[in-house]
Amino acid sequence: MDQERQDLPPAHEGRSSLLCRPECNVPGWHDAPTARAENPAIIMAARPRIRKRANWPENLHEPRSGYYTWRDPRDKKTHILGRMPLAQAIHEAQEANVVASHGTFTHTLAQRMMQGHETIADLLDKMPTDGVKRSTVEHRKHLDRLIRVEIGTVECSALATKHIAEMLEKIQARGKMQWATHIRSRMRAVCRRGMALGWMEKNPAEATEKPKVRVKRRRLKLEEFNEILEQAPKVAPWLANAMLLALVSGQDRSTIGRWERSFVRDGVAILQRTKTGIRIAIPLELHMDVIDMSLADIIAQCKATGVVSKYLIHHIRGNVMAPKGSAIKLDTITEKFSAARDLAGITGDDAPTFHEIRSLSKRLYMEQGGVDTKALLGHMSDAIADLYANSRGLEPLKVRINGK
Repeated sequence: MDQERQDLPPAHEGRSSLLCRPECNVPGWHDAPTARAENPAIIMAARPRIRKRANWPENLHEPRSGYYTWRDPRDKKTHILGRMPLAQAIHEAQEANVVASHGTFTHTLAQRMMQGHETIADLLDKMPTDGVKRSTVEHRKHLDRLIRVEIGTVECSALATKHIAEMLEKIQARGKMQWATHIRSRMRAVCRRGMALGWMEKNPAEATEKPKVRVKRRRLKLEEFNEILEQAPKVAPWLANAMLLALVSGQDRSTIGRWERSFVRDGVAILQRTKTGIRIAIPLELHMDVIDMSLADIIAQCKATGVVSKYLIHHIRGNVMAPKGSAIKLDTITEKFSAARDLAGITGDDAPTFHEIRSLSKRLYMEQGGVDTKALLGHMSDAIADLYANSRGLEPLKVRINGK
């Protein structure tokens, strides 16, 4: 009996072993703190989470009561949320965690319910056309057609700068830098309209980089003009008249192509530029010395084709699609001029176009002297007096020649 009592452990030893934590049995636990630090098996238990923060999202912190911060797990930077209701802080932290883990953020169900489902194609249909010139409307239709193909199905609320930037990159990759500039300008206007309608909160087109346009075509020389003029009859019977009329009058392609006989009366040609709407009065006695022809001479030559027409530049031979006397399409003027230019051996990416005749006209008249080239080309700028002299469309700009 006594022997059995001696084999039992002391009572205090049993109680001590039951109360002691497992790590206390590790050698060195009762030694100095440095000994515990050196032994990796000795691990202190983590501090328990505060009960009220048990359901908080990761990375949300409250350094002071009612003041919240969020710590980015990617770079460990702390972002201040500030003082706000706890529910809002939790919501913002959850959104930030999604972005940190996936790199993108999708709108919540409530946000999607509040947003409309209008697309960019719908927005293009809402673009105003009242008071816009017909030529401008047609130009914008061409732009809108491309926009519809590329991003027409994208919802306005989901449109991002990336969508527009990728569309512009595709256009620039084809070498259409000027076209990319027009598309970007159109998208800026479209997005502004979307904001006005409440379909968009911001203008993503504003952040896109403006395409850098390099002018490819060079100026037209008088020698080259004469070489092209010599080849013109081989391409179209009306082309030479169109070139000479553009050179002597200094007008652009659209004005030349739509110049009616009725515009000439009392020794003056009254024209209205299609692009700007500015009216110009050019005396028929306007003379270009370098080719020894006046405006009256070239107008008489245009009328002497033997074809009855209301237009100075008109079809002379005619066909089913373009009868005699009908106006020449503006693109046809450009195409035929380019064909004559190629026959003259003037080629290359920088070869001058029909529009360069206008610049040549200005330069020749400036060398000649005595001609108000500013009024001739319909330009209104340079002096404050021009602003006050502007009759706001009541009177055309009068081209002065020889000081008269």
